[in-house]
Amino acid sequence: MESEFKKPKLEKLSETKWQIPKTYKNGMNVPAQIIASKKIVDEMDNHVFDQITNVATLPGIINAAYCMPDGHI
Repeated sequence: MESEFKKPKLEKLSETKWQIPKTYKNGMNVPAQIIASKKIVDEMDNHVFDQITNVATLPGIINAAYCMPDGHI
């Protein structure tokens, strides 16, 4: 069963770095960054975006929450 979580609008920082701002989800302490090509990001399932934005809410996190290209596809 696919989650009702919708893919957030990603800000392109470079050819292989994408960012979800910390304003995206209530409680995010830092932005979430995904390190991957556009093709890989487009193939990631919605749970990746939900999970990485949840990581960004953890207490004590600094700078950013990072998702590598081997995130769920």
